[in-house]
Amino acid sequence: MTIIEQHPMIPSLKRYVLRLSIVFILLLGIPLQLEFYRQLAALSWPYLLSDLFNLVIFLPHFFGDISRFGDWFLLLALAAPIAGLWTYKDRVDPEREARLYYFLRVFARFRLAAILSVAGLTKLFAIFAPALSLSHLNTPYGYFEDWKQLYLSLSAAPAYVVFLGVVELLASFLLVFRRTSFLGVLLIIPFYGNVFLADLAYGGSHYPVSAFVVLLTLPIFFYDARRLADLVIHLDFTFPQRWRFDWAKVRLGHFRWVFKLLFVLIFFVVAGFKSYEVSRTSSLYYPEQPGLPGIAGKYIVDEFVVNGDTIPFSPDDKRRWRDVVFEQWNTLSVRVNDQIKTAAPARFLENHNRDYEYTQVGGRLYYHYTTAPEHVVLLKNPNPAYPKDSLRLQLLRPDSTHIRLHGTNAAGDTLAIALQKVNKKYLLHEVGERGRNRLGFKL
Repeated sequence: MTIIEQHPMIPSLKRYVLRLSIVFILLLGIPLQLEFYRQLAALSWPYLLSDLFNLVIFLPHFFGDISRFGDWFLLLALAAPIAGLWTYKDRVDPEREARLYYFLRVFARFRLAAILSVAGLTKLFAIFAPALSLSHLNTPYGYFEDWKQLYLSLSAAPAYVVFLGVVELLASFLLVFRRTSFLGVLLIIPFYGNVFLADLAYGGSHYPVSAFVVLLTLPIFFYDARRLADLVIHLDFTFPQRWRFDWAKVRLGHFRWVFKLLFVLIFFVVAGFKSYEVSRTSSLYYPEQPGLPGIAGKYIVDEFVVNGDTIPFSPDDKRRWRDVVFEQWNTLSVRVNDQIKTAAPARFLENHNRDYEYTQVGGRLYYHYTTAPEHVVLLKNPNPAYPKDSLRLQLLRPDSTHIRLHGTNAAGDTLAIALQKVNKKYLLHEVGERGRNRLGFKL
């Protein structure tokens, strides 16, 4: 029996807490802002996975672009008098309290399952934390901001990320069914408790989402908390809760399985298929346009000439490039001796901007390039902090290891740059191709 059902005369405080929980969780969990419905109307198949993810983690935000705890306190202040008036006006009825608690758990179960299923699929199919780019591998660790360091660490351990996805998907599946929902929250409370602490420690902007996940587990957890304590702590013979809502008394109640079937189709089947498709065909983070053939790699700068003046290598000169990295896609990054204005990332898993490679990263300037006739490449810095940073360069490749660049920058300075490719091997790539054992590493 629940705490509510054990007392024929329901204490007012418990009745108030139940109603406060219902109002507060509904205000947080039911989208009341037009932004959500604009995103919903803009759903498209190419961007379905990222759009769906941003829809399921949507939380009210009144003081910025994303939800903060200030928004929570505002909604809690609104929920408190509503719950008080509801408690005062509503009659004392144990059966009614049990029904209210039941529907609160139903809402929490499916809201949780929606978040966990999409999040779990992005991890299972290695979408959540993309592989490190060559530019990342050639950037000193201290140039990454805290949140980017966490992501790059997860990128270097793909098997661990897949394991996290399996846990989330298992918990999501358990939450779909009433009898196994308690097992699901037992998995999620420590899991997302740790995620919340990591968000705070590394400066992640989505810590309210992980806090919301933990909040949603509480109605389900406390429903069986006393029975769990009797079983585990007191080692008493414990019976499961036998009370259940009679759906036969509700109009169309027998068709509730239709909702559950639609939920499974959307958040497991469709989202799962799209996750598989994305993992096989493209990345949600890096540009889709391929780079020049056979050019990817790290290059040292042999010669750097500005307006006819040769600038020798110097660890302090802010004009001279230190090295250049060409990616497999149409990105070129340059390591410089100047302080870089780092860009903030777009929405989580937002693939419209594909800004992951240069956000929260210092030490390098990133350029997206397009080709023009006569071996000309047009370079444009996508970082919003450098709106005028562009170059027009003629690119010549006398052989497979050398590149010569001639042209002008946005300020009109003439540039002549000679690059030489470095035959550099990366341990992460070697491990992926040959395995740890062949390289002499033991787990």
